[in-house]
Amino acid sequence: MNENAVALRLARQSDLPFIMATERLPGFEQMVGRWSEAEHLATLARPNHAYLLGTNTAGECAAFAIIRDLDDAHGNLCLKRIAVTNPDRGFGSKFLSLVVDWAFSEIACHRLWLEVLVNNARARHVYSSHGFADEGLLRGAFKLPDDSRTDLVLMSLTRPEWIGLRGKHA
Repeated sequence: MNENAVALRLARQSDLPFIMATERLPGFEQMVGRWSEAEHLATLARPNHAYLLGTNTAGECAAFAIIRDLDDAHGNLCLKRIAVTNPDRGFGSKFLSLVVDWAFSEIACHRLWLEVLVNNARARHVYSSHGFADEGLLRGAFKLPDDSRTDLVLMSLTRPEWIGLRGKHA
């Protein structure tokens, strides 16, 4: 049995305690952000959003992602938030692969985009290794908890790029 296996499933309202606890891990507020329970409940109820969970072989939650713009007329989905409880162990990269595959196969989007903090080298490396390309710099676009500002890097992956990377057919 592969102890590093990752499974993907849609989140339910009952998963919010895990999601909120993950957002509140030390250092995550600056890198991931966090919402109140009311904000999550409202977002989870929106038909243009999806919450995805990554579970390990024991079925325990170990990662989550929030996808928005499922109803975008141009097929542009946004990976709004992604977080892993134990970074640097490879689980996050496997989870990201499943999230990307879900976006292109289940939703049939044309473009999956995200914003990442300019100084989050680890995340930028993982996104690049999954085919995401830098599209530009959003100067001073993110307000940190101390009210200072930092830049965001806009990155995306298109359907043709995903097909080329995965060898799948649309």
